[in-house]
Amino acid sequence: MALPLLTDLATIFIADEFGVSITRYTAGFSASSTFVGIFDNETIPVDAGGYVSVHQEQPRVTCRTSDVSDIKEGDVFVISGVEYMVRHWVHDGTGVTVVGLEKA
Repeated sequence: MALPLLTDLATIFIADEFGVSITRYTAGFSASSTFVGIFDNETIPVDAGGYVSVHQEQPRVTCRTSDVSDIKEGDVFVISGVEYMVRHWVHDGTGVTVVGLEKA
């Protein structure tokens, strides 16, 4: 019996709740698309080899895999007017992808 996961994902990734509108430009800005994802920009501690604690932003987007099925490193996501470069991603096998970003 199939799980109603696609229906659940459509409910989770809507702009009215936690989602934000994201414009994606393929590497080289040859094409663009818009989708909804959940943006998170937590700060994480980084060992800089000293006594002072250093924190670094770790922006990422959680979205439906179908929205980024042809993703490539170097693609650009524009989120709330800020450009981010795609650095890595993980398709988790359930239809959800987490995309690691870096501010452009």
